[in-house]
Amino acid sequence: EGMDRAVARVLLAITRGERIAIYADFDCDGIPGAGVLLDFFAKIKYGNVEAYLPHRDREGYGFHIEAIEELATRDVKLIITVDVGTTAIEAVARAKELGIDVIVTDHHEIIGPPAGGLPKTVAVLNPKLAPYPFPHLCGAGVAFKLVQALLIEGRKHSAANFHDIPVGWVKWLLDLVGIATIADMVPLTGENRTLAHFGLQVLRKSPRPGIVALCKCLRLKQNDITESDIGFSFAPRINAASRMDEPDLALKLLTTSDSQEAEKLAMHLDRLNTSRKGIVGGVVREAKRRVRERFSAGE
Repeated sequence: EGMDRAVARVLLAITRGERIAIYADFDCDGIPGAGVLLDFFAKIKYGNVEAYLPHRDREGYGFHIEAIEELATRDVKLIITVDVGTTAIEAVARAKELGIDVIVTDHHEIIGPPAGGLPKTVAVLNPKLAPYPFPHLCGAGVAFKLVQALLIEGRKHSAANFHDIPVGWVKWLLDLVGIATIADMVPLTGENRTLAHFGLQVLRKSPRPGIVALCKCLRLKQNDITESDIGFSFAPRINAASRMDEPDLALKLLTTSDSQEAEKLAMHLDRLNTSRKGIVGGVVREAKRRVRERFSAGE
């Protein structure tokens, strides 16, 4: 029922030409999830769309009122969240005051019943809430479900450009879903096992310039990518972008269609990851030094 409402609202926005914002968390689940939705809008040639990733240091995790107010100044009429928003009652209420509808796609647990119920959105798509048979999807997995439903309904209603999309095209988004499913540490059982399995197959064949460039930069053989390559090579570099306050670079890497830009971005993310490791190493060394001094002083 929530999915029907969400799909109807997105199709209405497309028909009206409304500005849509994708508001995603800044980690290696939210960023690929935003990529899934951006790829969908690019495929149907809908250009009135933007992505918004909060900055870890300035804003922190969550669906923020200040960001919604900023999006309102750009005439956004619909926000689709990825990996965030299930409990954002106040932020959604503010969006409504500003004439913005919200569709939440998220997978986070609700600890105890939320005060005042769920936010008053068009729909909250969360496998932990709905009578959905598999509760462990990651955020990008939920965004993928929304895209699958949009393609089915869009074709039925002869919506603009939907009929130009080959049946089965949606599987090319599984590289991003696979990265998120493996990197976000959700249980690799049931549907996630399927998404991870086929995600890896698509990753190994993916023409996505960002994936090709990352493999080249990290000297990985693309057709042999494994789960550990995602966990130890891809995910740290996606996360490094937000830890070093540049999450948009990771999203740009995953969605660019320009190979040269992708190579530059992959190298930049690799450098950010190296600096992040240096900073973390420095913090750990300093902490160890303090502990040593404290204990040698006999405190």
